Amino acid sequence: MNSNIIWGIVLLALSLFLKPLLAIVGLNERLFGLHWQGETVFSLSPFLVRIILAVIGIIMLIIGGMQVAKQ
Repeated sequence: MNSNIIWGIVLLALSLFLKPLLAIVGLNERLFGLHWQGETVFSLSPFLVRIILAVIGIIMLIIGGMQVAKQ
């Protein structure tokens, strides 16, 4: 199996199970923000992070599928 296909599957799985994984590892959603002197300068919602991961995963699957089809 192509590495792009594997990465695509991993990213899609991450996007689906992001919140439980963060809870298991002990991280919270502040991970997706930029904090400076205690203030939140920039923050991504966990939902937006999941969408970004899913989109990147789908793109990786498509690229991997095209590479496999060429062979």
